[in-house]
Amino acid sequence: MTRLVEIAGSWRVAVRVARRTAYRSKARTLLVVLMLALPVFAGTALALSYASTYTSADAEATWRLGRADYKIDGPGADKVLATLPAGSETTRITYGRTVVRADGSYSLRDYEAVDVDHPLTRGMFAVRAGRAPRGPAEVAVSASLAKAVGVGVGDPLWTGLPLRERTVVGLIDSAEELGKPIVVSPADHPLGPSGPHTLVGLPAGGQGWQPPNPATLMTCRDQVGGGRTCTSSFSTFHRPDLRPDAAELATRTAAFVLVVGFAGTQVALLAGAAFAVGARRQRRELAMMGAVGAGPAQVARMVLANGLVLGAFAGVCGVGLGALAYGLNRDRVERIANHPLTEGVLPVPWLVLIALFAVAVGLLAALGPARAAARQSFRSATSGREEASRGDNLVWLVGGLLLAGAGALAALVASGTTDGVVTVTAGTVAVLLGVTAFAPVLVSIAGRAAPRLPLAVRLAARHAARHRLRTAASVAAVCTAVAGSMALMLYHSAESVDSMAIQPTARTGQVLVPAAVAQRLTPERLGELERSLPTRAVVPVRPVAATAAAHTDSAPEYGQTGLPAFPSQLVAVGGAELIRAVTGAQAPPEALETLRRGGVVAFAPSLVDGGTVELIPRDGRPAFRLPATVVPAPDVYTDVPGAVIAEPTAAARKLAVETGGLIVDTTRVPTGAELVAANSVALAAQVEAGEHLPTEITVGSKHSPHRKYGPMFLVLAVISGLVTLAASAVAVGLATAEMRNDLSTLAAVGAGPRLRRRIAAAQAGLIVGLGALLGVAGGIAPAAGMVAFRRDLAWQVPWLPLAITVLAAPVLAVVATTLLTRPRLILVRRMVV
Repeated sequence: MTRLVEIAGSWRVAVRVARRTAYRSKARTLLVVLMLALPVFAGTALALSYASTYTSADAEATWRLGRADYKIDGPGADKVLATLPAGSETTRITYGRTVVRADGSYSLRDYEAVDVDHPLTRGMFAVRAGRAPRGPAEVAVSASLAKAVGVGVGDPLWTGLPLRERTVVGLIDSAEELGKPIVVSPADHPLGPSGPHTLVGLPAGGQGWQPPNPATLMTCRDQVGGGRTCTSSFSTFHRPDLRPDAAELATRTAAFVLVVGFAGTQVALLAGAAFAVGARRQRRELAMMGAVGAGPAQVARMVLANGLVLGAFAGVCGVGLGALAYGLNRDRVERIANHPLTEGVLPVPWLVLIALFAVAVGLLAALGPARAAARQSFRSATSGREEASRGDNLVWLVGGLLLAGAGALAALVASGTTDGVVTVTAGTVAVLLGVTAFAPVLVSIAGRAAPRLPLAVRLAARHAARHRLRTAASVAAVCTAVAGSMALMLYHSAESVDSMAIQPTARTGQVLVPAAVAQRLTPERLGELERSLPTRAVVPVRPVAATAAAHTDSAPEYGQTGLPAFPSQLVAVGGAELIRAVTGAQAPPEALETLRRGGVVAFAPSLVDGGTVELIPRDGRPAFRLPATVVPAPDVYTDVPGAVIAEPTAAARKLAVETGGLIVDTTRVPTGAELVAANSVALAAQVEAGEHLPTEITVGSKHSPHRKYGPMFLVLAVISGLVTLAASAVAVGLATAEMRNDLSTLAAVGAGPRLRRRIAAAQAGLIVGLGALLGVAGGIAPAAGMVAFRRDLAWQVPWLPLAITVLAAPVLAVVATTLLTRPRLILVRRMVV
């Protein structure tokens, strides 16, 4: 009991001293509080956003099904509905595409014909203004579509098939995707042809109902060559199937572990370095306490109390500021989440844990300095002499290798199962900690190389080596910042195998006009289409009633995707213009000679076998062969002809020539505005011709073997650079504060005022350079773990963001430190003992 009273009294004194010390050292206190409060601030905002968006495991199913238990569609849906238990509720919902005309421009938009006010659809839509449409002359539009076409509640809008003027009576967003531009019409007034779906709500006593076996409701039809084909006549979506599965929940948990692990490690390292500096500033005060009878444990509590007090203050401030920021930016959070937020959700247990996270990190950061303070020599502390950091490099090296190896082994063993994704993430965090353990070794190596370096770099390297553990903590903090951003960049740069397997339709930038659209284009509309695009030539595609046999089994083609590709087997009549449209180059003379002699020009080598191409007529006649010349296309395309013959050859072989589409060969890739204008012309021609199923033109694209970085990659690279700069600023500030005595000595012996700036820049380059190198190595492990978990991803290296992180971040740190550091050298009064 006496022991407990002594410990409680010791902690009370330590907390009181820590509070007074924090008040006396306002600048350092503010720095540490900001570091500890930043992850708490971000975690609070994220927790409130997540809790308001994903209020329950059923919330995601509600965005798609409302209050319904099933969604049933297909031609056999009526037979399924007839088996529903008594008391079931149903409502129809139709999804489709329709034409919208605004300001003379036509566009094809998604629409939903639904009773928004029905109890079963509650939760599927968010009414922003006005009300739901109730008649054939009324529609509602989403907020994004209203902004795009420039309409509001009460304005007229031409929409539907056939096109007619309707009144916009509300702004209604889809809860599944708030930013999706849609038109909403009443359930019994769809705006275009499409199959309806039925939402089913089961009664309280009928929750055990299940749809009939699909095998009992099959639609069968006879094949031309004999036999029958049977397919299921209905499909169902059950509410539990739309909830997050185990893999999704495990991935979210893993992301949480990864973020908390990386953020906690970084903050603990930076705060630990700050506490180390603070403890060194207090070493005389702590030594005096030891001299008057305080034991090592009581001295350690003096430093730990700093972490406790500052962590608690940072936790309260971070939670309060995070909640305030969330409340002021709810609309923005909703747009980012792209789902409606639920009012009045306050996850109190989460917020308490987040606040306690700052306290835990504060205590963890102060643990190392507290142990060092408890072990310090009272004689050296009272005399003002500093002791160099101690520790065997071999211990850090072996410990780091063992920790990284254990983490990698755990991640490798658990990477094959969904349940092991959290273990994989924990293993990657262990790998990161193992990599950060190499920081003291690298700092020591830099100190040994100091004699060969210039003066400013030599002084910075020797000071870093003299305070190796504190410098290593700063390097490790930068390493953690870089590793987290690198892991996200590497994961997001991983290419989907499915997307890589998508073959290009035509050459990049070419506009393909389908046959159904081309037949509706009058000469005037065709001229408008040409003028709206950077047109080089408009080439008609006239296919013949035959296909070219492909020999991909013996000689598969890979194109530019690196995966097996299947060339177009369409054969068309044409000449030099069609060859140029497909290949992008002038037709060679030997190809034109082959066409003149009745041969075939093939654009894919796999269509040619033994110098000939086999053509298979579609009218059942025997196949025949024609001599061929290969003019390879840049890639393997799917929507342009794979082979060309001359029109006399088609007539001689009695192959009917059909009406096809158009290839608009462009001089460059069309802009978004040019494509919108071209699509407007195409849709206008179809509407004027009374087309009930309008289609849009398409643009040729391909999978580039050279990685093209979208905004996500560049944003992550910028974030990595900013976080690295912030971490380096704190680290350099702490190092500069600790070098005050050394800088004062340099000033006393005649050093120029610019030397401080050069030393600070050298410190930034050393800390950020070493941290960036370790961060790249540490970021590979979590990215590899996440990519290994996703079987549909293929590894890709984002060289541009990688170069920005490894090269640009240290350079920016050096430049920023040089510009922001005051060149004046400060004289410090030395203590005489």
